[in-house]
Amino acid sequence: MRIPPPQLLGLIVLASIWGASFMFIKVMLDELRPVEIGWLRLGGGALFILAVVAFRRRPIPRDWHYWSSTLVVGALGSAIPFYVIPLAEEEISSQLAGILNGAMPLWAAILAHVALVEERLDRVGGAGLVVGFVGLAIVIGPGIFDIAEASTQGALMMLGAALSYAASAVWVRRRLRGTDSTLLAGNQTWLAFVYLTPWVLAEGAPDVTALSANVLWATLALGVLATGVAYLIYYWLLATLHATQASLVTYLAPAAAVFWGWAVLGESIGLGVWPGLGLILLGMYLVNRPSGEPKGVPGVAAGARSRT
Repeated sequence: MRIPPPQLLGLIVLASIWGASFMFIKVMLDELRPVEIGWLRLGGGALFILAVVAFRRRPIPRDWHYWSSTLVVGALGSAIPFYVIPLAEEEISSQLAGILNGAMPLWAAILAHVALVEERLDRVGGAGLVVGFVGLAIVIGPGIFDIAEASTQGALMMLGAALSYAASAVWVRRRLRGTDSTLLAGNQTWLAFVYLTPWVLAEGAPDVTALSANVLWATLALGVLATGVAYLIYYWLLATLHATQASLVTYLAPAAAVFWGWAVLGESIGLGVWPGLGLILLGMYLVNRPSGEPKGVPGVAAGARSRT
């Protein structure tokens, strides 16, 4: 089915933003600790999204079910991965981090198969999982079993971050389906900011005024663009496209991460990685292949997110 031009542009912009986030993180690592990067990202994103929520005058939920579930989403969907991804990028390139983040839909398919009766995998989906994880193993390389190797540890941390994202997506679909998505994005972001705050303050909050211009711009872009604007674009796409169409961003974001890492940071990726990336994308397609879903999903979407 044809994607309308505004939504097609939205998919390209969103993939570019999410792909660039790995490059922003690599720039910030020159002057900031991983936990500081996650904290500043969450602070900027929360301010932006909650400003949008206030402008729209969304009613604040008051029931315990919503807030107890959102507490979990804040940890799994924001606090953990936003700390772990910079930690991983201390050991691996931004390009590799972006590619390995593509494991998120594969993890989500496994978790959804277990937790959501209506989303059990068929044989083709199961084959897609095998293909995708073989691709991930190829991308990581022969050192995948050498846990003492720093680059292997970084790669495994990225897979862990993707697993955390996936667990959050499935949790939302099980516990928070139908809730206001923009409000949920804002609440999970400020909650995650609160989670990381004691840790940051215990080690000394970063002196933002002492940061270089490049790091300041990267910090602003990571918080406002990759965590604020990107969420709003994503939920708009989910509300106006088929879930399978919106999932195209999952395929585009790793390619965008490779481009930004090359264009801005001068990173290069070995030719041997491309077959692995191809298998990852093929596996993602088989797992999420079109199945005639209805257009649009009210509130929180059913589609698994590939975020950074």
